[in-house]
Amino acid sequence: MTLFDSHAHCDDARYNSEYEGGTDKLIKDCFESGVVNIINIGTCIENSRASIELAHKYEGIYASCGIHPCEALGRDEVDGIICELEKLLRDEKAVAIGEIGLDYHWQDVPRDIQLLYFEKQMELAKKLNMPVIIHDREAHGDCLEMIKKFPEVKGVFHSFSGSSEMARELVKLGWYISFSGTVTFKNARVPKEACVVVPSDRLLIETDSPYLAPTPHRGTINMPSYVRLTCEEIARLRGVEPEEIAKITMENAKQLFKIK
Repeated sequence: MTLFDSHAHCDDARYNSEYEGGTDKLIKDCFESGVVNIINIGTCIENSRASIELAHKYEGIYASCGIHPCEALGRDEVDGIICELEKLLRDEKAVAIGEIGLDYHWQDVPRDIQLLYFEKQMELAKKLNMPVIIHDREAHGDCLEMIKKFPEVKGVFHSFSGSSEMARELVKLGWYISFSGTVTFKNARVPKEACVVVPSDRLLIETDSPYLAPTPHRGTINMPSYVRLTCEEIARLRGVEPEEIAKITMENAKQLFKIK
C-alpha cells in the first residue's frame, strides 16, 4: 500500500532534536514505510524557501509556500512579503500556496491582519492559478466567506475540524477536504462524522507532522509514516479497505497539486 501525505512539516526543528538522524533519516524511513509522496508545508518566507530546497533534494517531496496566519506581520510588510512569496512559487517544485488562512484560537496576530494576509494570498493564487492549502482554526465562518470571494481559487481545507454540513458545502464549492490524525482520537466525533460524508473524489489524508500524532502515538512526535493509521481509520469508518482509501487519496492529491 503506497500513501500520499498531503501535509507535513518535515524540516521542523523538532526532528533534528528528537528524531535520531534528523530530517534526512525521517524521510528515508518514511519512504521505506510506503509513503511515496509528501507535500512539505511552508508557513513563512524562510521555511517556504527551506521547503523548496528539501523538495529539490528528494524526488517524492513537493513544496507549498505561504504565510501562516500566526506568522503574519504588519500591514507595511505585506506587499514585500507577497512579492517574495511569488518568486518562491514560480519554482518547478512549488505546487501550492499554503498554509494560509485564519487562526482564532491563538490571539497573537490581530484578526484584521490575518484577514489581510489571507486575502492577499488568495489574490496571488488567482494570479498564478495555483491551489491553496487552508488553515482554519475556530474561524469557519470567516474562512468560508473569504473563499467565496475567490470562486476561481480551489484547494484543500487541511486537518479538517468543521462539521459534516461545512464539509458538504465545501465540496459543492469544488474544494477538497483533508483529515489528519485527529480522526483517530477516541472522542473526535466531529471529524469522524465529516470524513464519512466527503465524496471519494474530494478526500485527502495527511499527518501535519510533527503535530497531531494519531492514536496510539498521541502525545508524541508525529511523522509522515503515521499517515497509514489515518488511512486505516477512515477506511474503517467508511466501511472499505485501507487500500481503497490509499489509492483514491493518492489520485486526488496528484490531481489537486498537478503532479504527474
